[in-house]
Amino acid sequence: MRKTVVFLVGAAAVLGMAAPAFAHEEINPKQFPTGTPTFFTLSAANEKKLDLTKVSIAAPNGVNFGSTTRSPTGWTVNAGDTQITWTGGAVKPDDFDQWGYEIEGADQPGTLTYKVTLGFSDGSSDDVNVQTTAVAPGTTATTEAKSGGGSAARTRANIALALGAVALVAAVVALVSGRRRTGTPVGEKQDW
Repeated sequence: MRKTVVFLVGAAAVLGMAAPAFAHEEINPKQFPTGTPTFFTLSAANEKKLDLTKVSIAAPNGVNFGSTTRSPTGWTVNAGDTQITWTGGAVKPDDFDQWGYEIEGADQPGTLTYKVTLGFSDGSSDDVNVQTTAVAPGTTATTEAKSGGGSAARTRANIALALGAVALVAAVVALVSGRRRTGTPVGEKQDW
């Protein structure tokens, strides 16, 4: 019985860690007017135990990067119309930094999804999609505001998923425990 409980608690921990891991990358401003060149700041947190040494961002379809970028001290930039890569610096574990870039503007209102690739000192990388919203001039409502906020909603979803996994494990433990007390082998039908 004790081994089963230990196994199930371990399984719950693994399920909790396997919940969608949302990185802490964001682009500001979160919304901007269409038809206007806009300067953005990309913030990236290093949640690994090794240095973050490369950051790349790919423009959404139909959007071109402008000529202005910002690099933290020690970083260099290689900028093109649809891809920007910063290298040469290092963000230590449990720290973050910010990079800046300009876009020429978005023609239509809607959500723009940037692909951000974080490269680490061991050669591994993580891809993250980060969104901003283009709005018609004079418009202030965003999908994110209506839905209660992007990162807050993700955090609530992760907590709900973890609690659901714990509840599932508790139910299985109760089922196994109840069957063992009644002498019914696990897997056989019990007459209630």
